[in-house]
Amino acid sequence: MVPPRVDGEPICVLPGDVVSAGLTELDLVADVWSTDARMAREYAHQAAVITELARRRRVARDTDSGARGGAGRDALAARPAVLADVSEDFVTELAMIRGCAEGEASRLAVDALLLTGKLAPTWSQLYAGQLTVRQARVLLDLLGDADPAVATAVQAKVLPGAGDCPPPRLADRTRYHLYRIDAAARDRRRRAAERTADVHVERTPDGLGRLVIDGPYPQVRAARDAIGTYAGWARADGDTRPIGQLRSATALDLLLRPWDTTRPPVTAHLTIHAALPALRAQAPTGAPPAELDGTWITAAQCRQVLADLDMLDLAPAPPGGSLTIALDDPATGQTIAVATRADLARAAGTGRRTHRHTSPTATRHPADTRDPGDGPGLRPPPTTPGYRPTAAQRRLITTRDRTCRMPGCHRRPGHCDIDHAHPYADGGPTDCTNLCCLCRRHHRIKTHAPRWTFTLHPDGHLTVTTPSGVTRTTRPPGWHHDPEPDPPWLDDTHPPDPLHR
Repeated sequence: MVPPRVDGEPICVLPGDVVSAGLTELDLVADVWSTDARMAREYAHQAAVITELARRRRVARDTDSGARGGAGRDALAARPAVLADVSEDFVTELAMIRGCAEGEASRLAVDALLLTGKLAPTWSQLYAGQLTVRQARVLLDLLGDADPAVATAVQAKVLPGAGDCPPPRLADRTRYHLYRIDAAARDRRRRAAERTADVHVERTPDGLGRLVIDGPYPQVRAARDAIGTYAGWARADGDTRPIGQLRSATALDLLLRPWDTTRPPVTAHLTIHAALPALRAQAPTGAPPAELDGTWITAAQCRQVLADLDMLDLAPAPPGGSLTIALDDPATGQTIAVATRADLARAAGTGRRTHRHTSPTATRHPADTRDPGDGPGLRPPPTTPGYRPTAAQRRLITTRDRTCRMPGCHRRPGHCDIDHAHPYADGGPTDCTNLCCLCRRHHRIKTHAPRWTFTLHPDGHLTVTTPSGVTRTTRPPGWHHDPEPDPPWLDDTHPPDPLHR
């Protein structure tokens, strides 16, 4: 939607401007109902559109690209059965269209195919505004894996009067009829959930994180009770911290076992991105924050981290651990060079002689009396003639990109390939300006999927165009750019292009 403008300036619309003060309370209630109905109809319409796009992306389309590396065993196991007949790159394309993560796009695609398939009666009531989106999602969750005949029978029982049924009550009714018609449904759902069980980490905005462990409910409950018991013992021993904090610390200690000296020590591999002016003792006010392994920290916190790691005297890293310093341009955030502590020492100049002298009267080579500041400095790795990137190139690319560069993908560099944007076979150089991180899935799409276009520009941003013509752009995390000018379609003399965002 193009915002209204007067003399080229956008008009600020407030919530009160779209609601008339003369409406009665009954009018407002009716508007709430009609809004729910419109949202339900739009959701149903979107499901029909996504289904039609999926129909045009049938799995047979994948064979048009010839031999290709297929998805791995874990990826195939996690692929929903309803997507089995859809091309592998469809979910990625849908995520690009909507500008969302692929997990969200996958859920949306699955819901669309189910609603327009075996849950067509639910789709009809949703499109008619007789069900809300939340009520429809209850049926999607409980009947999505049911046999089509069972799903049809259950819908015939629960859809009459479902619009007046709150979602929790609708879920109870659906379970009753589902388990009555298909007694094995509950065990089947449990076994399916066990196959997809995993351990997840969720980052919270306050700098903490959550460790989520999927498992059978009785075992999960027993584990929580055991943690509570151990935390109670710590409280009895005099620990005055809140009981929730004690449970959290106890659970982490049980997993990491810091008291167990028979195992190898846990080591850290840290990457710090910081603009050099922000690390000086007299950093200016408003200095840009630094980034420590993907988390923003203040310049003062970064200086403290470096001090804690004994960075100032360039002491060696602990065995098995490492510290990587990414030197970023303070104006743009562009990663200029990446160095370890030893690299920094060599770049700065150590002042040590390169030749030993057996006689105090021997002639000294000029390099023997170097000053501590006469090192070669740091610069990006040079181009290599081979296909495989050098270790220095790989370190710079993975540190610069942080994740897969595909829009919406956040897989870490350890799970990514270093890919030539302009193919090496077509003359593309093995140079940092032509290399970027792509996870294996998106690397396959770039190389084999038809009608996808990937363009890596000299300033580092990557432009990806889908087969349907949608274009998205990503830049390495941390790059700062002035706001781009308004696109030409905001001018009335140019028609809008809805596909370019």
